[in-house]
Amino acid sequence: MTDPRALDEAAAAVCLAVVAQVRPDQLELPTPCTDWSLGELLAHQVAENRGFAANVINPPGAINREIWRPGRAETALESFAESVNLVTGAFRIADLDAPVEVREFGVFPARTAIAMHFVDYLAHSWDIARAIGLDDPIPPHLAEAAIPYAEQIPTDRPPGSAFAPTVATNGTASDRFLGLTGRDPRWGGTL
Repeated sequence: MTDPRALDEAAAAVCLAVVAQVRPDQLELPTPCTDWSLGELLAHQVAENRGFAANVINPPGAINREIWRPGRAETALESFAESVNLVTGAFRIADLDAPVEVREFGVFPARTAIAMHFVDYLAHSWDIARAIGLDDPIPPHLAEAAIPYAEQIPTDRPPGSAFAPTVATNGTASDRFLGLTGRDPRWGGTL
């Protein structure tokens, strides 16, 4: 696996551009992540950013697992950019071969953990965009780069998993990536 940091930073830029268009009155909107409102999805991402940042620069077991727990949905929008800066800065100085604990998923080399973050970021960028009625924000080159990583996600995904079961798709690289992460590219708030 190559160094995924540039891909993750590009996905962060996409996500920041989408989140910048979210209004506080939209935080209760549904998302393609059926268990989460838009505010809850943003809170999840803030927690993920903080969790990855802390764990990529500390040895496994050194950080309390509570760092991964999402905070309040009402404050996620105002905390989002700070959490992106935090994780991006941590990834820049990370030893790509160092072990990183990723929530309940296990311990992985930092390069794998960063790739996991990249896939999550890209998928959630689309989730956020669709929740507020925007078109697919994923650039084709990032979708193409994400497909090999998404293909490595186990397909046995029970309810409550990080990703929903895969969705058969045809078409663009983004559609194929979304299908691999359990998203129906046709989702528009009413599926």
